[in-house]
Amino acid sequence: MSFAKASALTINKKLSGHFLILLLLSVAIQLWPVLFTQPVRFAVRIALCNVFLLLAAAAVYRYLPGKIIAFILTALLTLNFAIAFSTWNVYQSEFNTVFAMSILATHLAEAKSMSGLYLRSIPVVLGYFFVTWYAIKSLSENLSGRMKTLGVILLVIYVGWYSTANWLKKRKDLEVYYPLSARILTNTPFYTGAEFIIAHRDSALAEKISQKNVHYPALQYQDTGIENYVVIVGESARRSNMQLYGFNQETTPVESAFKQNALIFNHAIAPASATVLAVPMILSKADPDNFTADRLADNIVSIARKTGYHTEWISAQGHSGKSNNYIVAIASTSQKAQWINTQYDTELLPALDQALTVPGKKFIVLHINGSHEIACDRYPPSASVLNSGDKFEDCYNNAIRYTDFFIGEVAKRLQGSASSILYFSDHGLEKNPQLESLYMHGSRNPSKEAYDVPQFIWYSQKALDSQKRQLGWVQENWPTTHNYELMLSWLGISTGIENCHSLLETCYQGATLLPVMDGGRHIFDYDQLRDTFSSPARDTPWRKAKANSL
Repeated sequence: MSFAKASALTINKKLSGHFLILLLLSVAIQLWPVLFTQPVRFAVRIALCNVFLLLAAAAVYRYLPGKIIAFILTALLTLNFAIAFSTWNVYQSEFNTVFAMSILATHLAEAKSMSGLYLRSIPVVLGYFFVTWYAIKSLSENLSGRMKTLGVILLVIYVGWYSTANWLKKRKDLEVYYPLSARILTNTPFYTGAEFIIAHRDSALAEKISQKNVHYPALQYQDTGIENYVVIVGESARRSNMQLYGFNQETTPVESAFKQNALIFNHAIAPASATVLAVPMILSKADPDNFTADRLADNIVSIARKTGYHTEWISAQGHSGKSNNYIVAIASTSQKAQWINTQYDTELLPALDQALTVPGKKFIVLHINGSHEIACDRYPPSASVLNSGDKFEDCYNNAIRYTDFFIGEVAKRLQGSASSILYFSDHGLEKNPQLESLYMHGSRNPSKEAYDVPQFIWYSQKALDSQKRQLGWVQENWPTTHNYELMLSWLGISTGIENCHSLLETCYQGATLLPVMDGGRHIFDYDQLRDTFSSPARDTPWRKAKANSL
């Protein structure tokens, strides 16, 4: 007998002798992220179902088909753990629908860029796989047939009980938002799969957005004297890290020079802490309480096209299908939509140059990567200007500065014409000193940092010469969910409905409520959130969206 085979047999024998320890260890590792993010009752359900699953796998393990089943089960359990553990490890959050939508909508370049955040999880994930595999193997070899049969029976009873209970709930419409299959999976160690089911359902619903025809009482266009309107949808930009807003480093030299030609919002507040929800609400009539297909269909891209604008969507953020999420559904209502595989945002500029050659009035959206994690990948080495010695702080601030450079390049192309730029970030980021890369998306128990964003409207000199424009600083809180109404006025569009949410209208009325949504679709009052991630945690009250929300 070879040394390797003898060693393997010795290891197998030792492991088999500790089958109960392996069983408990496997379950404990699976519960690791659960205990930090979910109620105790949820952890108990997952633990029970996990034990029953391992016992059932042990019951069939001795046969070849059983070994295949055990391997597939172990792989699926490992995948669930990998997703949940990585989310908790990086974001200190449970895995939720927004994360699932982001994964379904991601592209290869973004996946490569983000992979660095999750590399440190790999040893733990691999360890879990082998512990679980040997737990099943040792249980098969050491438990009596009666115990293994009992495990199968308990698993059937458990799944049957929760399936029936959730089916009855569904019949009574107590869980309208959640598909039945998602509710059932939530009670198993495959609970992350529930979020993917919801995300896939949401992606299918997003297709309805482009199919709906919104009626306006009296759609009209009034000449604004501006030929080119460009909207730059930023990504993950913290207002507090921008020189324009008083930051102590030169992160926005271009934007800071815009002050005389711009309307700058000092307290812009995003509606959600993730792109897949924030951008659709900013560009449409949807809001955290009313996230419906009808309201998403009433979006600024569609209405600009209906009033005679040539509309283009140019994105550095990839997509996995024409209806993969709400953003793509809105983008697809434009006359031309393109997703460009870029390394840096400046690679969108040739497409912008081409769009600007189209005659007549134009409405162009540039959706950039900005300072999205990992920020070190968002700019070329030549743009590494800020060097304080703190790598990830410098990476983030240099990414903000590179976005500033990109905005400057767009402005250069527009300066000789009557043009205007609206820039805003989709959401902010929280600063977590315990995280190596420092900055992260807000999710569970968010702070105001997750929603505090920059926003301004810039006018070229020719645009300023043609008509009087509103310039200066807007000091009051501005929910970017009102950007739809703001852009209607900016573009000279009237729908026949009074537009008093627009700062540019004489009837303007400021916002009294500032609802914001976290990654789990809980709705908070912005004013009740803690100021920063490092502020003392508080039990902030929240509510669910209205029953007809997606």
